[in-house]
Amino acid sequence: MNKWEAFLNKQGVTKEQFAEMEPDKMAELTAKFQSEQIEEINNAVAEKATEDQVKTLISEALKGMEGVSKAKLDELQKALEDQGDVIGAMKREGVHGSTKTLHQEIKEKKNDILKIARGGSGEVELKALTSRASVSNSPAGFVLPDIGQLGVKERSLYNVLPKLSIGDGDHAGVVRYRDWDESTTVRAAAMVAEGAAFPESTATFAWYSKELRKVGDTLPVTEEFMEDEVQAAAELEMFLDVNVSTKIDEQLVKGDNTGQNLDGLFNVAPAYTAVNSGIDAPNLKDLAIKMRNAITRTRGSKYLPDMCVVSSSTMEDLVLAKDANNNYIFDENTGTLGGLTVVVDENMDDNTFIVGDRRYARIYEKSGVTISKGMVGQQFVEDEMTLKARKRLLLLVRTVDKTGFLKVADVDAALTTLGTAPA
Repeated sequence: MNKWEAFLNKQGVTKEQFAEMEPDKMAELTAKFQSEQIEEINNAVAEKATEDQVKTLISEALKGMEGVSKAKLDELQKALEDQGDVIGAMKREGVHGSTKTLHQEIKEKKNDILKIARGGSGEVELKALTSRASVSNSPAGFVLPDIGQLGVKERSLYNVLPKLSIGDGDHAGVVRYRDWDESTTVRAAAMVAEGAAFPESTATFAWYSKELRKVGDTLPVTEEFMEDEVQAAAELEMFLDVNVSTKIDEQLVKGDNTGQNLDGLFNVAPAYTAVNSGIDAPNLKDLAIKMRNAITRTRGSKYLPDMCVVSSSTMEDLVLAKDANNNYIFDENTGTLGGLTVVVDENMDDNTFIVGDRRYARIYEKSGVTISKGMVGQQFVEDEMTLKARKRLLLLVRTVDKTGFLKVADVDAALTTLGTAPA
C-alpha cells in the first residue's frame, strides 16, 4: 500500500469514493495529505537526511494518486520540492555559522574584560551569533506551500438531500414524471346496504415536467499567469468551482422558480398554519413537533419527517434558552429537535423554518462542476483567456410529494399562536 492509499484508508475513504467526491472535498483531503508529507520532509531534514533521501520521500508521496488532477499533482510536487530545498539550505547555512551566544562569549573572556574595567589596557572582540534583525533587505524566508482560503457558507442542505446523476442522452435536459392528481381524485368508499348501489371513486393522473437549470461563472486571466503561477492558477479554478457551488446552495433554499432560478425548498413547501394550543412558553421544539404531526396526521403511511431546516440565528433562540433552574433546554449532543435532524443552513432567512421528509426532495444533476477555458472578444491577440465554471441541476419535489413538507415564514408569530389558549 502506497502513502496515498494509506492516507485515504486512515480517512475512511477508498480511491473510488475519492474520485466521486465534490471538488471542494477533494481539495480538502489533498491539502491535508500535502501537509502530512511536508511534515515528514521537515523531520527527515532535521535528522540529517541526504538530498537523495528527500527526493525519495517526495517520489513515494506522489505514487498512485489516481483521481487527483494533474494541476493538483504538479502543485503538490512543487510544494514538497520547495520545502526540501528551503529547509536543506537553512540547515546547511547553520552548520558553518557561529553558534555561540553573547552570554557564552562574555563568560569566556571574563578575565580580559575585568582587566580593562580596572584600568588596564587591551582589547576584547565579542563574536556572538548574528541575529536576523541585523540583516536588511534579505530575500531569504520560509515560503508556506499553500494559499490562504476564503470562507463560504457550509453546504448544509445540499449535503443532506438525495442526489441522482443524469447522464448524457436524449432527455433534452428535462425531467418528466406522472403523479396522481390529488385535487380531482376522490376516494368514495362507504358502507353499503343490501341492494343499494356502490359508491364510485375517481382516480386521475397528470403529467409534469421540469427543466434542468444552469449555474455558471467566469474569470478572465492572462496566459502568463496560467503559465507562471501554477499554484495560484489552480486556486482560481477552485475559486470558480466554489462560487458556483455557493450559488447552488442559495438556490436550493431560496430559489423562486422564476426565470432561470431553481424551485427552492422554501418555495415548494406548503405554509403551516399554527392554531391556538395553549402551550406554556412555546419554543422551536414545540413548533417542530406541531409541524411534524400536521404532516403525518393524515398521511403518516407515506411520510416520516426526519429533518428541519433553520438558520443558526433562529436556532440560537432555543439553544441558549434555559429552564427555571438555569439548565439549558436543548441538548446539542443529540443534534435533533423533536426527533428531527437539525440542518442549520445560513441561506434560510432568520425567523423562518422548514420541516419535512428529505427522501422526497431530490437533486437531479449532471455530475460535478465543469471547468473550461476559452477566449472571447480580443483575448486571443491580448494573450488572455477566460476560465468558465458551469453546472446543470434541478431540485424536484414531485407535485404529489409536496405535502411531505411544511414551512413557517414567521416563527415568532407562530409561537405566539401556539401559546394562545383555544377559544
